[in-house]
Amino acid sequence: MKIKLKLFVCLFTSMSMIGFGQIKSQPATNSTTIYGIYVPQDDPVAKQLVLLALENADAKAAELEVEQANEQLKLAKTDWWNNVAISGNINEYSVNPPKNLTNIYYPRYNFGGVIPLGIFTTHAHKVRAARKAMEIAQMMKLSKMEEIKTEVLSRYQDYLMYKQQLNIQSTITENLYNTYLQTEQKFRSGQVSIDEYNKALQSYNEELSKKITIQHDLNVSKLQIEQLIGVPLENVLNAVNK
Repeated sequence: MKIKLKLFVCLFTSMSMIGFGQIKSQPATNSTTIYGIYVPQDDPVAKQLVLLALENADAKAAELEVEQANEQLKLAKTDWWNNVAISGNINEYSVNPPKNLTNIYYPRYNFGGVIPLGIFTTHAHKVRAARKAMEIAQMMKLSKMEEIKTEVLSRYQDYLMYKQQLNIQSTITENLYNTYLQTEQKFRSGQVSIDEYNKALQSYNEELSKKITIQHDLNVSKLQIEQLIGVPLENVLNAVNK
């Protein structure tokens, strides 16, 4: 009975891992940077907002893109092993031939290998393409991190602006409200005309409307910040101000 063995080469760790270096981005040890992105130090609230924003879903997705590109690079480096095969033929007469056997076929056993010629050209191109894809993923990640940092800091500046505007507008609105109440009392006692009363009421309503608009803008900017950082803004403010 003829026994036929066909062996396909598998990837050996001692050979395939030569030159491999696992690429995984980690936060920089420098306290002023994370993932290579500068973190502002002069404002503790802004610093905390950036740190939180750089851990949100978009930032994590960019990190996963880099990890995926790294895995593709590993596959490209070892893909050529899948195209290499070794085969052999051994029969029972080759292993233990009978003593009285006179008709012996030579060679009694044989081995062979198959290596596609194209592997010497395509493999290098595949590795270079995978390495470039890895570099692109890293650059896209850095760009996304910078974009997230800029957005959260811009939203925070909007929040601070609206907060100051609200304080100013609240004072103006309160003063006009007091003026309106005084004018109303004078109108009831006949000291001012209806036109003066209406003018005072209109001025108060206009400033009240401005206050409501600014309050709306402040609330929206707060929601936008919380969307980026994933926690209530009050938590950050309270933690920093402790």
